[in-house]
Amino acid sequence: MAEDKTRTASRRRPKAWQSAVALLVICAAAVTSTVLIAGSGDAARPYDFNGDGTPDLVVGLPGDTVGGHVRAGSVVVANGTSTGPASTSLRIGQDSAAVSGAAETDDSFGQTFTSGDFNRDGYADLAVSTPLEALGTVTGAGSITVHYGTSKGLYGSRVDVFHEGTPGVPGDPGIDRIFGYSLAAGDLNGDGYADLAVGQPLDSAEGRSGAGSIRLLFGSGDGLTADSAVWLDQGSPHVPGGPEVGDRFGERLAVGDVNGDGHGDLVVSTIGEQIVGSSDRGSVLVLFGPFDDGPTAGQYIGSTHMDGVSEFSGTALAVGNFNDDPYMDVAVGVSDQPVGTSGAAGRLAVLYADEEGLSYDRVRMFDQPSPGINSAAEPEDYFASSLATGDFDGDGIDDLIVGMRSEAVGSATGSGSSMVLFGSPDSGITTAGRVTAHQDSPGVPRSVGAGNHFGWTVGSLDTDGDGRMEVLIGAPGDGAGTVTVVKVAPGKLESAQAVSQSSLGGAPGADGDAFGIALPH
Repeated sequence: MAEDKTRTASRRRPKAWQSAVALLVICAAAVTSTVLIAGSGDAARPYDFNGDGTPDLVVGLPGDTVGGHVRAGSVVVANGTSTGPASTSLRIGQDSAAVSGAAETDDSFGQTFTSGDFNRDGYADLAVSTPLEALGTVTGAGSITVHYGTSKGLYGSRVDVFHEGTPGVPGDPGIDRIFGYSLAAGDLNGDGYADLAVGQPLDSAEGRSGAGSIRLLFGSGDGLTADSAVWLDQGSPHVPGGPEVGDRFGERLAVGDVNGDGHGDLVVSTIGEQIVGSSDRGSVLVLFGPFDDGPTAGQYIGSTHMDGVSEFSGTALAVGNFNDDPYMDVAVGVSDQPVGTSGAAGRLAVLYADEEGLSYDRVRMFDQPSPGINSAAEPEDYFASSLATGDFDGDGIDDLIVGMRSEAVGSATGSGSSMVLFGSPDSGITTAGRVTAHQDSPGVPRSVGAGNHFGWTVGSLDTDGDGRMEVLIGAPGDGAGTVTVVKVAPGKLESAQAVSQSSLGGAPGADGDAFGIALPH
């Protein structure tokens, strides 16, 4: 078992689509609100693939059947317009002309993705994982494709492929290593180009299976490069802890400037880490930038030091400025946490940062029975199973959308729900003005159904370019899957629009496509 790692380290079942949901990843990328001109030499906003100033909607369908291959997977891209996502879209899969390789059964292309301007040309780029991709006879090795934006968006754009075994990428492909299980983008080395962190939580490190690892691919004028790629695990310099069997280092990733020094930091969860002297499991690490061959320092936040957190800390991560200070705060989902006698009811921990990073002394907990929420905690609600941040009410302070993937609405088990908690300059995230949304909420389209899992994944994106983020709520079990685009203000659900493959101009889709299981952040 792990040594007892205290505050700071040295500063040097079910539907077909559910068979793959262990690979569900919510990754958060640092997002700037500045509108930049394409080709100006400035970095584009994430997801603005055509450089028009409005981000474009991307939705993952890892259960999509492609060329007769079930669960081969794809992503759908719809341009952002002044009225929201366009009614036409581009589908990208491994059968697309510019993508090398071939669609195969159970590849799960589109299981997760992230965006950044990796070559700083004023057009955002898209990194997509295929975590179950076979490389030769090595099944489940995993790979990622990087699609570069142009004035025409991603239509016919250049595509690069990376995996273990790509020249320059450390490590060799291994069975069920799932390279690309988690992704996060942001500038980690301070050179102005977005970089990519690639999580591989089932990787072996120092001979210990499932200890987990991360690869860093750095941006450049030619996009992401492998020649300077870095391997990180818990045995790397300035990374707290040590590799142990089943730690799952790299389960979730997020990028943001946690300590306010102007450099991007990498936040990592290690959900399987068990801490000596307790039954608590899970930790969150902050790896401080700027990065070269690794972080400049590391910080450890273990579940055993946070009252009320004991079960797989870090099943979801999101970074945002919740209290309008110079530091990015970290929201941590603990979706398997028992609450009272209810197993896996779920809990949320919000950790507030200062110039030293995070601290055990600045943590606030939320669950469904919390004052201001006043709801019953039930077994397997999985409160905080998915998290995303954005300024949803336009006050300049980040807010938080919390997914409850299996919350029952009435008698409909597994129908799912979500909740928006707003940030404030005085108190950060509070329950004041909270907004709950499910498919029985007034103004929310479609109908409650058992197994819809509304809120399995949540996201955020400024889909209409007005400078105010919209909440995205995925319901991958709602038929072929739906995504609901929601505008909220404190105490008010202002509007909600459900989109599907067909409403974005694509095929009707089929049960099991899992449209909406991966969303932008």
